Amino acid sequence: MDRDAPFSSAARAVDTWLRSEPGLVLRAARELDWWELRAVHELLPTGQAKLVLPPGFPGEPPEVFVSKDRCLVVPHIESNGRVCTGVASQPDDYADPIGAVRRALQALAELLDKSLDPAWREHEFAREARSYWDAYCLQRRRAPDARPVPVMMDADLSGLANVADGALGVFTLGKEGTRNAAAVFATAGAQDPKSLAVRHGRAAGTHVAGHALFIRLPSTFAWTPQTWPTSLLQLGQLVSQVTAGEVQLPAWLAKHKDRKPRPYSVIFVHGEIAYGYLLTPAVVPGLAPAGIFPVGVRRLDADWALARGQGLDILHLRRKARVLLLGAGSLGAPVAEHLVRSGIGDLTAVDHETMESENTGRHTLGHTSVGRYKVLDLQARLLREVPGVSVKAEPMRAAKYVQTHVQPGAFDLVVDCTAESAVRTLLSAQRHGRLAGTPVVMTWVEPFCAAAHVVALGAADVWPMSDPADQAVNVAEWPDDPRVRLPMCGAGFHQYGSADIGQAAGFVAQRVLDIIDGAAALPKVWSRIRSREFFDSLPVRSEPRTVVAVLGSASGAMEIERNFRDVIEPDGD
Repeated sequence: MDRDAPFSSAARAVDTWLRSEPGLVLRAARELDWWELRAVHELLPTGQAKLVLPPGFPGEPPEVFVSKDRCLVVPHIESNGRVCTGVASQPDDYADPIGAVRRALQALAELLDKSLDPAWREHEFAREARSYWDAYCLQRRRAPDARPVPVMMDADLSGLANVADGALGVFTLGKEGTRNAAAVFATAGAQDPKSLAVRHGRAAGTHVAGHALFIRLPSTFAWTPQTWPTSLLQLGQLVSQVTAGEVQLPAWLAKHKDRKPRPYSVIFVHGEIAYGYLLTPAVVPGLAPAGIFPVGVRRLDADWALARGQGLDILHLRRKARVLLLGAGSLGAPVAEHLVRSGIGDLTAVDHETMESENTGRHTLGHTSVGRYKVLDLQARLLREVPGVSVKAEPMRAAKYVQTHVQPGAFDLVVDCTAESAVRTLLSAQRHGRLAGTPVVMTWVEPFCAAAHVVALGAADVWPMSDPADQAVNVAEWPDDPRVRLPMCGAGFHQYGSADIGQAAGFVAQRVLDIIDGAAALPKVWSRIRSREFFDSLPVRSEPRTVVAVLGSASGAMEIERNFRDVIEPDGD
């Protein structure tokens, strides 16, 4: 095996040191990348450990392995026997590789000694319960009595309080009698698991409907290998214990019994993490109890998927927001994605254009959407990829939609990303009509994404019908036409790339979120402006106004906030 010089010299030094300890090395690899060592400790019945030097050693720390059966017996031992020593590489390890090995072996010894204390073991198992549960699920999948259950179950915990009677959807693949569960979806609320699987593109195979029981564990409960049920009887005892007798598993199963065999699941929720059991029928009905098999649970509800259970007050506020987005082009599409991934719960997107191949370089969608309405494919993408959000798509012109579909109070915020003067004027004309009482955001970018602007109007504010975007808001004059002309009537485009519009979209989305969160006083004008050096580097002539700063770099930018009245009425008229 070819090794570079640092590894080779370090491995030889480690080998010499290990062999200087009589009887320590039991066996070694010819390439000097692992050694079997004698390890005397009552928690290591085999009396062996394995030291492994990874290819990047000494830039990577050495690894230590023990017997795989120590997993779930001694904390911090993975299912393959690898010991999580917590040892990290240090700069001095290149000069002293033996020191790195000493630290790893010392960490193993300290771990084993601490593990002699049952209380310490339980504390460590509880502290990283999810990791140990995953290792346990893997062990059970490899056991002789294992059934073909999936590695993971997807669960929506929306609305779960303490106990919930939910639904289960199992999708199996293969021929009758040999089918394996390929995907399992469980929902604690009214949502149908099959619909959830279809939405996220996971509904392949034969669907079988079942039942799920959701139980939230007390925060003081220690979810460790010592408390995990291993039989149906123990599972029932735990259900009764943690619900103070309110729920009896045999009665719950009897209540949901059907003529046709159904899959069942019991899902425990501890803090933000969920742990599941699938109940499988007995091999010989009446002669053996049903089997229970642990599975990992992957939360699919928005509280976890979008916020990992943190900042839920803001998330829940955003999920109530009804946002109308006009324009799903290179700016509107990423703004839409930023908004729904940030928790906006109800988005209606309007755009009449189809995706074309020349859009691929700077649009959220790609070549597979060519020839299709941008807004419809954007909707499909967001529904598939972002849990819990409602996205509606309207493939029509923004002006037509506003004049035919919008009613006062229908939306909490209107965001115009069309960059069309006619649309801004229409929004002004409807300020006391269809948009009465609704805050409005108008946003656009100047040529080459030299600047991005957000004009935010409160419920009573009005944008002038004269549309002073160029004269009052934009930060540069463009004496020459900055568009690249195409040999078609009035056709052309502005030059910029994905990274340019991506920065603008992030800026716009954050300002919109500030408004929804109540963190911004309206009306307001925000702008993100590239440096004067950037303007000077453009292939067309531009005349930056005084607001454009000299930042010293063509890639620099700054964000400014301006008073709305000062912008549209600079002389106070």
